[in-house]
Amino acid sequence: MRTTLQCILIIGIVLVIIFVFPANHLSFSQNSTVPSSPIPTETIKIVKPVTTQNVSSQDELIISGQSSDNNLKNCSVTVIVNDVKPYQNTVAKGSGGATDFSEWEFVLHGNYTHINAGENKITSKLQCASAPPRWYSVFVNGVPNSSNEDVFSPVQSEEQQNIPATNLSGTNEIDGIQSEEQQNIPATNLSGTNEIDGNNNELLVSIISLKNPVERGDTQNATITVTDSGSKAVANAEIVGKLIYPGNNYEKDFSGITDSQGKFVYSWIIGKKGDVGALSIEVEVSSQGYPPSSATGSFDIVDNS
Repeated sequence: MRTTLQCILIIGIVLVIIFVFPANHLSFSQNSTVPSSPIPTETIKIVKPVTTQNVSSQDELIISGQSSDNNLKNCSVTVIVNDVKPYQNTVAKGSGGATDFSEWEFVLHGNYTHINAGENKITSKLQCASAPPRWYSVFVNGVPNSSNEDVFSPVQSEEQQNIPATNLSGTNEIDGIQSEEQQNIPATNLSGTNEIDGNNNELLVSIISLKNPVERGDTQNATITVTDSGSKAVANAEIVGKLIYPGNNYEKDFSGITDSQGKFVYSWIIGKKGDVGALSIEVEVSSQGYPPSSATGSFDIVDNS
């Protein structure tokens, strides 16, 4: 009897060793995991200009910044202004050479786009092979300047606004097309809805296109001028506009404020694809102390010759 009990005990111990120990070993293996490597975080920043800064709407603008890139990483920095695509390549200025975008710079030329009067958005993008892209944006105020001297804010006091408007750029002639001020032609109300009264409390709105016609893929400028019934420039007027492309199959919204000369210039690139024909510009204008006003304009889009 005793021998039988000993055999049963030995068999039980063996079964425990077979079934319990592998299970514990498996449990240990499942609970022992190697921590995954964290995804690297990249950073980018625009150093100049800074948000709310006043910049000239007529001159070239140097945009500079910093990023977490170095000459050992595979990164690039691009810039876009007012969402005018495509993104533009910047120049690496880091100590590591042409592939070091820890310091970078971009010079905004008119052959890409330019700063509009009023609010402008400048966005930088850092793209690295080892991390998701990063963006950084600033908002600047486009204002006219005078002989590269002090740049004034478009938000002026009543005393400043009572100063007669002058040609701050030195010339308003662009590609042989003169402004209404140079031609001594008073601004006209293209909407045909406003009447001049003796209280100078009506807004007169005109829209002048830089080119007509304009080829697809080319840049177009629309100058919106706002005056009162006495032909005096209305500064800081709020403009909400819409571009209606030929065929009514595409619309683009824009907005801005007028400068001290009562002008707002909107610039954009005509897409290379789409219908040809008349593009309509519709704007609504409002300013404190005046009833709202509106105007329409148009120009023709043609195929590349």
